Amino acid sequence: MDEPNVLLLDEPTNDLDIDTLQQLEDLLDSWAGTMVVVSHDRYLVERVCDTVVALLGDGRITHLVGGIDEYLRRLAETQPAAVAAAPTVISGAAEQRNARKTLARLERRLETLNTRIKRLNEEMAEAGADADRLTELDTQLRTVRTEQEELEEQWLTAAELAG
Repeated sequence: MDEPNVLLLDEPTNDLDIDTLQQLEDLLDSWAGTMVVVSHDRYLVERVCDTVVALLGDGRITHLVGGIDEYLRRLAETQPAAVAAAPTVISGAAEQRNARKTLARLERRLETLNTRIKRLNEEMAEAGADADRLTELDTQLRTVRTEQEELEEQWLTAAELAG
């Protein structure tokens, strides 16, 4: 246990500020051991992973030689509308400023959602054996987490555009 050589990471960049995120990326990029990373953070995956695999909905794990780009290509083949909704790369200082503003707005909203998730978890712990209250809180929690996932995807897109 003094010298681990395997890391299992599930969404390691969630809830991190930019400085902490950069430090984590630097640490993982220099990690000499084996990592299994589950993440929606495209930049992190492309930076620290040598091999990319995906679950494409067919019940199998698929090795993606072309990485995230191959995943997006396959997604476009099976779900053209989803890829059509994906943002295009923009350039220019004005667009980057807008992307940074969007990032700040999304970060504030994500912070609010994280606080709400913590509060809901606390309320669930306090609800004890009240099944009706637990069901109600669980429904609220699922809704908030879904919104959080959507905002995280928007944040990743804005982060790429902000440069």
